[in-house]
Amino acid sequence: MTEYEALEVKICQLIELALSDKSSSDQISFPLPKEAVQRAWRKSFIDIRGYTCVIRANEIRHVKKEHGEDVWHICKIVYFLERFSIIERSITKDRITGKPVTSLVFMKKVEDNSIKIVKTNMSRNKILRLKTLFEVM
Repeated sequence: MTEYEALEVKICQLIELALSDKSSSDQISFPLPKEAVQRAWRKSFIDIRGYTCVIRANEIRHVKKEHGEDVWHICKIVYFLERFSIIERSITKDRITGKPVTSLVFMKKVEDNSIKIVKTNMSRNKILRLKTLFEVM
């Protein structure tokens, strides 16, 4: 089993835990794939060197609530981050504070012309936190 396959299994286990235990506050973190860092700089001059991706149980429950079965695409997040087609910066408002939050949007086109969109909030601590993920047909 490769490192990415092992990480995919751990992420899927976190999804199962987050959906079965509503009080779970577990999370998983991993460094961004080197290829993602290089491609972000080459394509859009976005510097994400040294960033860590964090997936928390709360975000998993948010994706499930807002986008249903798309929640299981989170298992493949490393793949989507590493092989994105488009990356762009985005500014959104925090739902609670109303303050602007800088985000990155990773889009990945797949064979059936659908697009997986992974939106991550960026922090000054070099953390990309999963905000949402969904599929567009």
